[in-house]
Amino acid sequence: MRHSSTKRTYLFIALALLVWGSLASLVAGYYYIIYNDLSAKTQKPIIHVNIGIKNENAAINWFNGTSARSGDSLLTATLLVSNVNYNEYPISGALINSISNVAPHGSLFWMWWTHTTYGWSLGQIASDKYIMGDGEPCVWYFEDTSNYPNIRSP
Repeated sequence: MRHSSTKRTYLFIALALLVWGSLASLVAGYYYIIYNDLSAKTQKPIIHVNIGIKNENAAINWFNGTSARSGDSLLTATLLVSNVNYNEYPISGALINSISNVAPHGSLFWMWWTHTTYGWSLGQIASDKYIMGDGEPCVWYFEDTSNYPNIRSP
């Protein structure tokens, strides 16, 4: 009888160690993945971008030399310099609700522009999908879109 209870005790200890080892491995694996992800994000080189924000009837407020990470989107860079409220949509991207507490109304909406070798170009994709380059200027314009696509460039 004693032999059976000893055997059962050893079996229980072995099972407990097996469960403990498995859980410890899962936790270690989870933190290893988190560490690698964070490490990859923070190892990207720093770039400097120029963000302009033009409210209705105001001059462009420039945030030149804003430090961002290589691969950051226009939205991410804008969040570094201003209060931005937006909704994310999985396929189309972020829709801007307000920048610096200025919200769209009527036919006035936030549009973004980037400067190319050919001059100012209206952004054609959502700001969270557009990846900024080092030294690149982008401007947010709060503008009347009732004449779209014939709207004023910066």
